[in-house]
Amino acid sequence: MENQEMELTFSDIIRIFKRRKWLFVGIFITTVLITLVYLFFFATPTYKAEQIVEYKKSSGSSISFGDASGLAALAGLSSSTGDTGLDNEIQKMKSDAVLGKVVDELNLVQKAEENKNWLAKIRGIEYTKRGFIKSIKDKITIETVENTSMLSISYESSDPTQAASIVSLTYDYYTQFVKENYFKDTEKYLTQLQNVFDDVSRQYDQVNKELLDFQTKNKITTSTEQTDPMIQYYADTYMQKIQLESQKANLEIKKETIEKNLFEMDPQMKEFILLNSSNSNITTIKNQIIQNQIKLETLKLNQPNSPQIRELSSTIQVQQQQLQEEMQNILSSDMNFLATIDREKFNEYIQTKTQLELFDITEQVTNRMLELVDQEIASRSPIMYKYFLLQKEQKILEVKYNTILNTLEQENLKKSLYESNFNIITASYVPENPIAPNKKLILAIGGVLGIFLGILGVFVKESSDNKIKDIHEFETLFKIPETTIKSEKDLEKIVNIIYETQNKKIGIIETQNNLNNHSKKVHSIIKTIDPEIEFTDTTENKPYAEKIKQFEEDKQKEKFIVRFNSIESSEYLLYKNLIQKNIVLIKEKDTEIETIEKINKTIKNPIYVYIK
Repeated sequence: MENQEMELTFSDIIRIFKRRKWLFVGIFITTVLITLVYLFFFATPTYKAEQIVEYKKSSGSSISFGDASGLAALAGLSSSTGDTGLDNEIQKMKSDAVLGKVVDELNLVQKAEENKNWLAKIRGIEYTKRGFIKSIKDKITIETVENTSMLSISYESSDPTQAASIVSLTYDYYTQFVKENYFKDTEKYLTQLQNVFDDVSRQYDQVNKELLDFQTKNKITTSTEQTDPMIQYYADTYMQKIQLESQKANLEIKKETIEKNLFEMDPQMKEFILLNSSNSNITTIKNQIIQNQIKLETLKLNQPNSPQIRELSSTIQVQQQQLQEEMQNILSSDMNFLATIDREKFNEYIQTKTQLELFDITEQVTNRMLELVDQEIASRSPIMYKYFLLQKEQKILEVKYNTILNTLEQENLKKSLYESNFNIITASYVPENPIAPNKKLILAIGGVLGIFLGILGVFVKESSDNKIKDIHEFETLFKIPETTIKSEKDLEKIVNIIYETQNKKIGIIETQNNLNNHSKKVHSIIKTIDPEIEFTDTTENKPYAEKIKQFEEDKQKEKFIVRFNSIESSEYLLYKNLIQKNIVLIKEKDTEIETIEKINKTIKNPIYVYIK
């Protein structure tokens, strides 16, 4: 039965916990006490300071993108793009320029050096401004409040005052940083704009002088100009072309932004759009619209009262509608793509593409009409053609002059009315209650951990205890004992076993030394029944010669009871062949399982008596 394993049932587990309940309770209480000591004496409280600000996209930036692109087309300027978005503002708040000032304001480096503990001194740790900037950048949290245009700026620290100061100062130095950069960029932009304006102003004055001189020299009057509407038409068309280029540039940017979003939703959409955008039907319709538009513009110029003007206008409207429907059909032909993208975004994309196609048509028509008018004016009168070129240059410079002048005035006004991009909704304050540690949660975790460690301790103790714990374990591992003794009154049961066996030579093997009284009492009881039975205690401390002499005497006896404290003792080796029946006394919680296994190997059919 060596190395026997016992399968645990639920009832076995219950018995184990009953036996080890005080161990389990002790481990559980110790764990909970350690948790409490940690919470109240060692745990460092963490405080969270927070400030909520609202992003309002103020006018404290450069001119809008649409105006800027038009201005760039006229004057060759590279203006800023205006609103930079929340993500850029968050990165500015976390910039070294902002956090460096926070570190300096709170004097964090000097305070850390002054309060350096002994371990830091031994390790030679030196605190730097760079290190504190990185620490704040890692620990500060700046994020958008879900479904709003608000930002939450928060910081956690064991010092509540410091946490509130870092949050407040970060926002204050951010607004200061943005304001300084705004004025710096605005001054640079205004200087650039002023230089361009001065140059345009000089050119404008010069062309006005040249135009006046040309009029005087060639005796051209206002009535002379008005006799040829082509000159005014050319100037108006040229300015329309400049505005068209600006609007088209904005639409191209919008189209690219939508395409980027669509391609992220479905990478195959890029190939699909590129393949279907260059469709022959679209090209045919565009060419028809261009031809009809040129005819229409020519009629408006040469025959403004022609009845064909209305007819051509209606035809062009129908063709434009056909163009839009054709693009809708082409780009909507594969429903698999439409199932993976935003339908509203897709419709916006189709409308943008259609507008770009129409802009492209208008641009081609405009360029062609400018060529035709230019040729017509040049062929009619060289003097008037040169005069027209001067007028055209004057008109372009006039638009540039007025546009840049308005922009200068607007930028100066914005500069004087500057305000922050944010409004403070909830100001930072010194928190009174820590957010960590969560005492209830940690105590609950400590309780759960105590239960776990208690269970673990019970099973570790149980598995390391090689003694018979209860009669159930004995029965499971070995056999049902012949009898069970709960008190000295039950010793008569052993006498009955001896009597019933009718064996005259009995060996009582005690697995524990504290069972000596049991053997003697059994002998004293059986002596009253059969006075001839002798009792020999081999465990007594006698010289070896006396033990041999006693053995020789017992060999001659017909009846005897011999007590042994182990089957491995030298005395048992002498008597084992004389003994007719072995009675083994098993003591609960004292007798080791290994001892019983050795007995089973050595003795055939021993009688087990279980003593509780």
